[in-house]
Amino acid sequence: MPRITLPGWITIIAVLGGLAIDCFAVSVIVRDPSSDGAWAAVVLGLSIVLWGVAFAYLDDGPDTDEPGTTAVGSVPRMHRDRAHRLLSTALTVMVFTAIYAGTRWQQVPVGWALGGAVIATGLPMLNRALDRRIARNEQAEGAAD
Repeated sequence: MPRITLPGWITIIAVLGGLAIDCFAVSVIVRDPSSDGAWAAVVLGLSIVLWGVAFAYLDDGPDTDEPGTTAVGSVPRMHRDRAHRLLSTALTVMVFTAIYAGTRWQQVPVGWALGGAVIATGLPMLNRALDRRIARNEQAEGAAD
């Protein structure tokens, strides 16, 4: 029987945690279907599960372009770029929905909760976009010299 490695444990904890969040959120939705925070928590739980599953597909093996190559006893490899994009997207959705659901359950008005979630997810995205722009400008200046 193969041993569960640290990435395996992280995956298991993420999937179980996401399912637990979904169970609690669904129980709130059953009592109050108009709870927008509970609906956001359902999306949060699903994004945590998705993140955990995508994390399981990350592989420390040799770089190959073939998505079907596997190590003995491991899950099938997917392209690293696809796994990283999926992890990044799931993480962005997690942050947005966690902030929105948490603030709404604290009775914060919808506008403020939505604004806080947009700012919290938008600032890191803006920072990455600016970093890419600066790198392109520096590369263009280096090519012009």
